[in-house]
Amino acid sequence: MPGVAPPPSYRNEVEPILRTACLGCHAAPMPAGGFAVASFAELMKGGKSGPAIVPGKSDASRLVRMLTGETKPQMPPVGALKASDIDIIRRWVDAGAKADTAPNAAGKLVASSNRVAPSSRAPVPKSPPLPRPLGVLRRRTAAPVTALAFSPDGKILAVGTYRRVLLCDPTTRRVKSVWDGMPDQVRSLAFSPDGRWLAAGSGISGAYGEVLLRSVTSPEKPRALRLQTDAVTAVAFSPDGKTLAAASMDRSVQVWEMPTGKPLRTLRDHADAVLGLSFRADGKFLATCGADRTVKVWETSTWRRAYSIAAHDEPVTAVAFGTGDSPLVSASSDRSVKVWNFAADNSSHARTIGGHSHGVQAIALSPDGQTVASGSADRSIRVRKIADGSEVAAFTDATDWVYCVRFHPDGKQLVAGTWDGNVLFRDIATKKSEGNLSTVTAGP
Repeated sequence: MPGVAPPPSYRNEVEPILRTACLGCHAAPMPAGGFAVASFAELMKGGKSGPAIVPGKSDASRLVRMLTGETKPQMPPVGALKASDIDIIRRWVDAGAKADTAPNAAGKLVASSNRVAPSSRAPVPKSPPLPRPLGVLRRRTAAPVTALAFSPDGKILAVGTYRRVLLCDPTTRRVKSVWDGMPDQVRSLAFSPDGRWLAAGSGISGAYGEVLLRSVTSPEKPRALRLQTDAVTAVAFSPDGKTLAAASMDRSVQVWEMPTGKPLRTLRDHADAVLGLSFRADGKFLATCGADRTVKVWETSTWRRAYSIAAHDEPVTAVAFGTGDSPLVSASSDRSVKVWNFAADNSSHARTIGGHSHGVQAIALSPDGQTVASGSADRSIRVRKIADGSEVAAFTDATDWVYCVRFHPDGKQLVAGTWDGNVLFRDIATKKSEGNLSTVTAGP
């Protein structure tokens, strides 16, 4: 019909959106919630909650409802999709959720052609015989880098990817060993203050959260701490190393005694997924943040919530305390980083640091507490002074979303992880690249 726009193309419009925003958690062999999006067939099959798409009815499609937040939890868990991307998926579903591709003999998706039915009088040519399959050539693909942590002495960089933790030498940028066996994407990593333990936060979305504890100094088997009912999004040791806190998509924060792993307390006050947490340097307070757009401060002596801050206009993706009396800093998918004058009974807003054109996925404070590094979906890393927001350095050469950032303990190097599976090493003083490490080739 003249003037009517054609429906969105699955192959050219819908599939790229799903690949970028969803594939990290919803890919075989263990997709979150049993829902995989790596192929059209898997997408239409749905997951443990049933079909995700009802062709012709976007309002009844679970996928669309979770993207818009009408059904909780909203997806993606960190940083909502742009309204224009959701509209593409909605219009594609309303148009019948059809694939503009067709399976070939090997089960791959290839572009379909416009076919004309043969005349009943015309001979139908015989199809040539198909070649016999001789095997499958498997290729390792890049796994998103969603967590980073330096050991206290700076000699080990832990890199969290899909079901693996890579232990790297930050000087040579080479993988020294690989820790396998994670149930899903590793969303957070933390070394204990004495460097003896490495905690990895993971779990299966909608099923359980898990923190795996591994001894860095001995070959003993990792221990699993599992109490939460949804994936763990953040982990942090207290400054004295006696407790470990884990934030979860199930809106809770679980606190364990270390090194026994004994459960101490479950904190419940967030109205939506908890996305980040940080202990104050003196260990007296724990700050948490979440998709409910708030930052909450807890007294660790009683685990009583001291107060809550209506911090941002969109989900708060990260929160961080600096050293000593440094302020509290938060980041959000509203594209901003905010600095708060911390106090035991309230925290006042000091300043907002902008500069990103898309949501901020992660922040890290320098060892001296004077600067903050932020990584964004706009593929940039920006280092700013906390005191006045002035720029120290900016790195804009990432090729995908920057999902995590960390300062080396010496404060001279900045490391970032990207969604397309790269670890970026950058020198802050020279503002130059020191090289990259790719999860495509990393590890044995």
